[in-house]
Amino acid sequence: MKKAALFTPLAMMILINVVMLGWAARASGRSIREVVTPFSAIASMAILTTGILPALLRPKPGHTVVACLSISFAFFLIVPFELGDLPTLQHGTPIHRTLDPYHIIRLLQAAILTPMALHVSVRFPRPTDVSPSKIPGWYLFSSIPFILFLTSRTAWQGIPAAILSFAWMTYAIAFLFKSLYKASQSAVPEDLPDAQRARIVMFSMILAGTPLWIRPLTLALGWDFFSYNLLLAFQLFIPIGISYAILRHDLFGIDRVLRRTLAYGAVSLLLLTLYLALTTSLTSLFADSLTSRPLAPLISLFVAAILFDPARKFIQKWLDKILYPDRLKFESAVQSMQYLLARANRRDEIIHLLNEVFPNQIGAEWGALKLFPEPDVPPPHTIPAWNTRLIAGSVSVGGYWLGPRRAGPQYDGDELKRLNALAGQAALALAYANAYESLYELNRNLEARVKEQTGQAIADHKSIAAYEERQRIARDLHDSVTQQMFGLHLMARGLKAAAPNDFKEKIAELESLASGTLREMRLMLDQLRNASGEEKVDFADSVRAECEAFSNQSGPEGGALLSVTLEMPQVVILPKNIASEAAWILREALQNVVKHSGGRTVAVSVDVDSFLHVSVTDDGAGFDVHAVPAGHYGLRGMRERVLALGGELTIDSEIGRGTILKYGIPLPALESLES
Repeated sequence: MKKAALFTPLAMMILINVVMLGWAARASGRSIREVVTPFSAIASMAILTTGILPALLRPKPGHTVVACLSISFAFFLIVPFELGDLPTLQHGTPIHRTLDPYHIIRLLQAAILTPMALHVSVRFPRPTDVSPSKIPGWYLFSSIPFILFLTSRTAWQGIPAAILSFAWMTYAIAFLFKSLYKASQSAVPEDLPDAQRARIVMFSMILAGTPLWIRPLTLALGWDFFSYNLLLAFQLFIPIGISYAILRHDLFGIDRVLRRTLAYGAVSLLLLTLYLALTTSLTSLFADSLTSRPLAPLISLFVAAILFDPARKFIQKWLDKILYPDRLKFESAVQSMQYLLARANRRDEIIHLLNEVFPNQIGAEWGALKLFPEPDVPPPHTIPAWNTRLIAGSVSVGGYWLGPRRAGPQYDGDELKRLNALAGQAALALAYANAYESLYELNRNLEARVKEQTGQAIADHKSIAAYEERQRIARDLHDSVTQQMFGLHLMARGLKAAAPNDFKEKIAELESLASGTLREMRLMLDQLRNASGEEKVDFADSVRAECEAFSNQSGPEGGALLSVTLEMPQVVILPKNIASEAAWILREALQNVVKHSGGRTVAVSVDVDSFLHVSVTDDGAGFDVHAVPAGHYGLRGMRERVLALGGELTIDSEIGRGTILKYGIPLPALESLES
């Protein structure tokens, strides 16, 4: 019922105009073929088709009004009118008696076209706030000068009516141009497609409407330089402009698939006509040259079939280039983006491709990629034409939005499918890039750790070598210098007992000097033997370094990998072997927080008495300490290291409550200092 209500006015308009033409033909005694020229018929049919097709394909009230206008305008143009067709006024005789019937229906159509142009202005390219109650008044007002002119008996009666009609037409044309200009200047994002369409239609209407406004003046002044065929040529700008707006800017909302079907249908019909013409021509040609006439149709059909497919492909290729350049551009951009995404392995590169490169390639106004944990919303003050979530497996990595095309129709069903497929590939590329960057960072950390361990091993090797060298020197000194000094001391003691009284005092000094030298030598040997056996280090520096290493790394959601709160003395001097093992256990505990707990806040506490006490508390998910999954050896390794030093490790955790890990290591007496 709704479509019938939209199509009925079109049928009524065509029927009324056909009836009026029939009346004019009967009343004038001249058939329609006699008054209609081929050029006027072509121009009228072009305007009629351009206006009716959108209303038939996409029925809407606004499209119906435009179609009615095109019907009246086409029938208005179909009958030529030159300067010589002006009637000769006869005093006392009504003008309608002196006019040709064809010209009377032209005046009637002109009276209908003027308010109809205003009617279109308030509905196209989008409805305005003009009250619908004014529209009937326009049609009523337009009939007044028409009736006055036709019933005029003298010039002073007809001229004012003609001037009023011309002024009324001028107002309608100006109002239409004003409405189109206002729509073309809109800066609202959602109105930009309408603005582009309005600019094209306005330009076409100016080219066609200006001669239409000028010609009545030339006829009234008796100037014959503006022929009717010239007027018709300018009117062709209307179907040309509207056709361009339909094909490039989706005027009237005609879908691309529908436009493609219509275009290919027309081309197929043309190809079929050419095929039949070619077959007929070849049959005639071969019939004259072949001795067997029955072979001529077969050979001509075979030759035409060979030529048909290349011709079809050639025409289809150029039809796509001319009518659907945005479609070809879109296909090329998607293929290029698939190639680039397949080779991208960095997140910033993928972001640049989706935000900058791809929108420019398809002619979109903008593109926006938001990655977790950014808010999953489009940029402010924008209206997306398409959006989707980027999901890799079952994990959402973000969202992607595309703005409308700068020129051309919106994305159709096929293009939306390609965009969704491209989004799936982009999600996989981002997941791969995240894994690649994590692996790269892990490799860097591993290289740094290997370098650190290698340096430590070299330092330990040097320390062991230095210790062994000190032991050798101590043995050599003990076996040589110490024995000689001991012999010198015994000799001085013996000489003192047998020496004369004059020498006893000097020999006693010699004995005392030898005894002191021997004591110093033994002290030096003790220092050499013990210098590297228990090397001390500051454990506090190791703890700070471990905590800073995790705090300075970036987490997957942004921010620090761990937020660490540290409580310990400024300096903690420990034996090197204990400090090294305790630092390794702390590092393993912090890594477990990152890998397993899901927490991002850790409190580390260090205290020293006769034991080294270390506590690591996190705010993570916690776990069941009695049900550690098989294959997790981190806790076992930490416990074994603590037990090897004579200490104890405890873990307090529950699911949903976080974890507290503590370990204590006994320290040798008088070997731990803190300040």
